[in-house]
Amino acid sequence: MRVLLVQSWLGGDGPPVYPVGLACLAASLPGHAVACFDPNVAAEPMAELAAKVRAFAPDVVGVSLRNIDSTNTRVNVSYLPPFGAVLETVRRDFSGPLVVGGSGFSMFAARIMETHPAIDYGVYLEGELSFAALIDALAAGEQGDPAAVPSVYVRDADGAARLTSPAAPGGKVDLAGLPEPDFSVLPLAPYAAVPWGVGVETKRGCALSCLYCPYGFLNGRAYRKKDPKRVAESLYRLEHEQGLSRFTFLDSVFNVPAEHAKNVMRAMIARGVGLSWSAWFTERGLDREFLELARDAGCDTVIFSPDAYGESALKKLGKAVTVAEINAAYGLVRDMGCFEVSYNFFKNPPGQTLFAAAGMLAFLFRAKRQMGRRAHFEINTLRVEPHTALAELAAREGLIEPGADLLAPVTYSQQKTLYLDKFFNLLLRAAGK
Repeated sequence: MRVLLVQSWLGGDGPPVYPVGLACLAASLPGHAVACFDPNVAAEPMAELAAKVRAFAPDVVGVSLRNIDSTNTRVNVSYLPPFGAVLETVRRDFSGPLVVGGSGFSMFAARIMETHPAIDYGVYLEGELSFAALIDALAAGEQGDPAAVPSVYVRDADGAARLTSPAAPGGKVDLAGLPEPDFSVLPLAPYAAVPWGVGVETKRGCALSCLYCPYGFLNGRAYRKKDPKRVAESLYRLEHEQGLSRFTFLDSVFNVPAEHAKNVMRAMIARGVGLSWSAWFTERGLDREFLELARDAGCDTVIFSPDAYGESALKKLGKAVTVAEINAAYGLVRDMGCFEVSYNFFKNPPGQTLFAAAGMLAFLFRAKRQMGRRAHFEINTLRVEPHTALAELAAREGLIEPGADLLAPVTYSQQKTLYLDKFFNLLLRAAGK
């Protein structure tokens, strides 16, 4: 089978990020002719996509919808119109099976299947095994049965979409049985120019319980860890065979579990990986020994997402961290002098107080004064997403109807401190954000 994999277009919003999902799918399709296209690095996205469809003449087209919108930014940008343009462009020159997957699709799968009849099949949640099985079923022609493939949306005779049986318990694949992503399917250069443009994962799953986060739904609560030596070997090849100079770890939180992260970094050092990298860290349990190992393994940027700076808000957000731990971790990265540090906070989360908001601003000003250009900050809006505890809270507070699909963005701001939301919006607008 000739399979064309396409990353959905973002309409020109933001810098390009390497579509690791496509690289994972391509690696899982041995025996098939696979090509990839990313309109986000094309000069004329839809014209070049149409040309790719005509030139490659695929038997199946798969489209990855990673993000629905810009999520937490002050001004929300929807990626659904560009996604629709991708489907329309593919359909002009292609009448075969059109498959959609990706994390954004999985969050809103039933609604997207309903509103986009051009889609024939939808791959739900992690797609390496189910997409490969679907391709095999389609390749078998009349002998194949796509409806027998687990974790796939199919259409009945009347066009209605339905989900086949779930995959393995929880629908999560065993990473040990998967090949490494095939990073050769697209040139790295357009993405390598962005500090976080190329991502590598060491595990999937997250045992943390942040109120707003859908990772537990998408990737499960149990950690599925890759062999550290395998991660190091993949990085070594990216550096020496494809000329990569820096990357970011895609793990939701890199330093949990800490011992696995340490083993990954030790394996990188032993293999002679010379790449610079960034990762998301939690402040809890972070110590100088870990950071020294990270430094020796090439880490130059530490990213924290405490989200709040008051005990009440931290507790209501489900953050496994305290203000004291935020301060202690900051002191470590500041005093070592070898890291850039980035912080993400929310403007007006549940549990927010005027005192905590003032403390957060004081913390940011202090960090900027002490670290200068090495300190970076984002102050974001909470988007309510399905399959999260925040959606349940928003329903209890009457912000949304229970079971709302939330495809159209809904933001959360604590009602009794709405003035803080307005204040931060003015501050961000003045800063050009």
